[in-house]
Amino acid sequence: MSSPGLFDAFRSNGAPTYYDSNKTPFMADILESGLIYAFVIVAFSFFIILPGIRGKERIFVLIRVTVTLFIGGVIMLTNFGYEWEVAEAKNVRTKYKAGSAGEITADIAVYMGLRGINVTLKASDGGKPYFNETINYNEHFDWRWEQGRLGFGIFAGRFNQEFRAAQFRGTPLPIIWIAEYFTFDGEGIRWGRHYRQAGWYAHIMMWLALPLWVLTIVLFFILLKYGAYFLMMTGGVMVIANILWATIRNVNELVIPFSAEHKLEFHFGPSFYLNLITGLLCIILGVVIWVLDLRFPELVTNFFGVDPLQDDSFVQGGSIETVENKNGIEMQGVENGHTAPARGSSRPSRQAAAAEDDDDDDDEIYEPPVFEPPPAPKATKFEKRKSRGLTQRLQKPRRRPPPPVPGNQADDDDPDDLYSNTRQFSGVFDNNIPSSST
Repeated sequence: MSSPGLFDAFRSNGAPTYYDSNKTPFMADILESGLIYAFVIVAFSFFIILPGIRGKERIFVLIRVTVTLFIGGVIMLTNFGYEWEVAEAKNVRTKYKAGSAGEITADIAVYMGLRGINVTLKASDGGKPYFNETINYNEHFDWRWEQGRLGFGIFAGRFNQEFRAAQFRGTPLPIIWIAEYFTFDGEGIRWGRHYRQAGWYAHIMMWLALPLWVLTIVLFFILLKYGAYFLMMTGGVMVIANILWATIRNVNELVIPFSAEHKLEFHFGPSFYLNLITGLLCIILGVVIWVLDLRFPELVTNFFGVDPLQDDSFVQGGSIETVENKNGIEMQGVENGHTAPARGSSRPSRQAAAAEDDDDDDDEIYEPPVFEPPPAPKATKFEKRKSRGLTQRLQKPRRRPPPPVPGNQADDDDPDDLYSNTRQFSGVFDNNIPSSST
């Protein structure tokens, strides 16, 4: 037999190197970690450009970016998080495998989300090997979204099918014992059905809050008033998700006993309270921004960096007017048709007095505006000649009116006296005409 060489390590009898299986539990939720990482990267990108912003605008941008990304991150994390309800039990003495008399001392915890549950099982002595393995499990059971038929066949729900697969894999008995409580569906024992329905309606509200949050960001760059409305709607939808989860989740409280001293009693977790607090914060911020936009529109527009003239309410409530003073041009605010004195001026201007007189006159007499038609374009010589000839051909021949009959003006109204002079002169002419017989 040859002496061991450089490439004979971890080999037995000349066979290839054999690596034993390395079973590692889930140390963290990959989806939650990815969402946190995404929002942190976006926030970090905005924080990098802050030194390039001057003055107070830097602080304003910092506050806006931080609050906005925090709200969006909470919506996504609570939607996919598994800490809406939590139950833990420390140093539980329980059986390890089905069909085995061996017992272990372990810490058991259940983390419930809108889409399923996570069950963790870890040995209490810091990972001491039991039965030639390290006890550190984290099993996930999903119930999205159909209830399915009774039993564990191909037409059963997703949770029941995963439960039966865990049994075939030889999952430790404490995890199977916990998951079995969610497979019952009869009489008052319907914890799986109720939690699934609560998660279904709550996750719909969370998905609705996401586009409302996006529209809030867009509207804060256009109209602050509507941005405040959508911010309140976002918070209201998040609070509704909490209400739906708390009311639908269960009729009978779920308690999973392992012994007289060790029980798993479920209570609301960090995701539930984080979503509730953030929703209430959104409602409060929306109300504050709406009130400030009504009372102090200039301060709010400066904070959000929005042009105040694009808001119709701001233009109707107050506009800007230039007034010529001895010291130069001065700005004055005009609100509701009354000119307010400028800052630093002790007496009202002439234009302000004239404006008040005009208001009094307008109350008495209202003259509608007269719009003059625009001047017609000048015609060329050719067009003039052409139009003149066409007009002469189309116009009717003009006739002069008959001359007035001479006489008294007072008698013109009497139709019988119109031809009185003609009768008189006709008689004279008749007498002077000779007869034909002479």
